[in-house]
Amino acid sequence: MPSDFDLSIPDMNERRRQAFAVLDKAPFGWCQIRVILVAGSGFFTDAYDLFSVNFITVLIGYAFFGGVLPANLDTSIKLATAAGAVIGQLGFGWLADHVGRKRMYGIELMLMIIGAIGQALSGTGPGLDVVGVVIFYRVVMGLGVGGDYPLSAVITAEFAMTRWRGAIMNTVFAMYSL
Repeated sequence: MPSDFDLSIPDMNERRRQAFAVLDKAPFGWCQIRVILVAGSGFFTDAYDLFSVNFITVLIGYAFFGGVLPANLDTSIKLATAAGAVIGQLGFGWLADHVGRKRMYGIELMLMIIGAIGQALSGTGPGLDVVGVVIFYRVVMGLGVGGDYPLSAVITAEFAMTRWRGAIMNTVFAMYSL
């Protein structure tokens, strides 16, 4: 820990100001690169998860409906992730403030993984329709995607020094377009 950071100061706001001063003096290094890679990969997978739905609906149409997925089912699959994302943004933003950002970041990443694997393994059965199963897992994945938006932004901003914060934030959000 740097010598100019004093834990014996009783005022929490003063200790916080000292911690930010130490962070702002730090050079650009591996900590910032790691934040860019972790948060950027989250945004990259968010974009893939959201935009791959057009291919998913075409493939489900060919595999299970003889060529074309009915319009109401197509719309339901496409809206499932967006609905989950709205709920995820609100829920994970609130939970991160109360439970902790790092813990909730891990949980939302796990939801994205579970949702993606669940969709890949979806199929029909005696009591299940493939569209219902896909919609369920798209909502689960949407919760994770929605949680990634506020958490990645806050975590990136917290670990970025003032003079590099804009560039680091832009780099992380640029991963969305890849």
